[in-house]
Amino acid sequence: MIMKLVKPSSVPEKLTHSTMDTIELTPKLVASWKSPPFQRDLKINSKVMAVAEEIKQAGGVLPGILTLGVFDSQVYVVDGQHRIAAWQQTSMDIGYADVRTHWFSSLGEMAKEFVKLNSSLVRLRPDDILRGLEASTPALQKIRRKCGFVGYDMVRRSERAPVLSMSVFLRSWMGSRHEAPQHTTGQEALNGMTEQETDAAINFVTLCYEAWSRDFEYRRLWSMLNFQLCAWLYRRLVLGEHISKASRVARYSKEDFRRCLMALSTDPTYLDYLIGRNMNDRDRAPAYSRIKALFQKRYFQETGKKGQLPIPEWSHAR
Repeated sequence: MIMKLVKPSSVPEKLTHSTMDTIELTPKLVASWKSPPFQRDLKINSKVMAVAEEIKQAGGVLPGILTLGVFDSQVYVVDGQHRIAAWQQTSMDIGYADVRTHWFSSLGEMAKEFVKLNSSLVRLRPDDILRGLEASTPALQKIRRKCGFVGYDMVRRSERAPVLSMSVFLRSWMGSRHEAPQHTTGQEALNGMTEQETDAAINFVTLCYEAWSRDFEYRRLWSMLNFQLCAWLYRRLVLGEHISKASRVARYSKEDFRRCLMALSTDPTYLDYLIGRNMNDRDRAPAYSRIKALFQKRYFQETGKKGQLPIPEWSHAR
């Protein structure tokens, strides 16, 4: 069966770029629908199986309204993939669903609708929202293109999985630009990712990856506490942000900084210290003191110079 796509014709339909229909589902029809690149991973869990039983008891009727997106003559499942999967689990030949079909001019426009729709129905994780915005956000596209180790799902779950979540990356980087490292939301951080900020962030996280890579024993170095403090230092030591010409704080080259990052991974006492630590006032100051000592030690070994680091007010333990 081929689903007949009838474009919006009435005034309300033209305003919303969508139509509403009750359609008959078949395995062949459902198989022709694509999953958009921003869609969350499909997981067949106990909830999906419970919905499958509900559909079976209802004679093949799917609950709620499915949202399909049409772009370039291709149909995408914008909302309802788990309900569709639940119906497929019933092995029924025929199903019935109320479907809202929305016409889009781009995948980026479709992604925005996905975020808007799902945010109003369920609480999306920060990475789910960012993934939905990637198609329409040059900064996210560039990060994903340049940094394959930054992602949205299954962080540090396998050898090929991302080592850093996009939300932690953005929030850590943009939170590090303040006098004291600050918490920020993924959306707030994304709003500040200018082209210059994006390039600087990519350069920084690339150095981190070169120093720590995917090694399991270094996984704690990718935590927000360590990662954001390192970002805070990178801005000042390498980029020279917030450092006056009269300051005694040393300027590090990217190679100097990379070697100092490696010093963090070779100190077992620091790696053990990071267990259970978070980016809060209690843990931030002592963590910075340890990073500072390791950086200065490695810098002296490499250059014979002291390599003075900033001593901000917030770094004094209370």
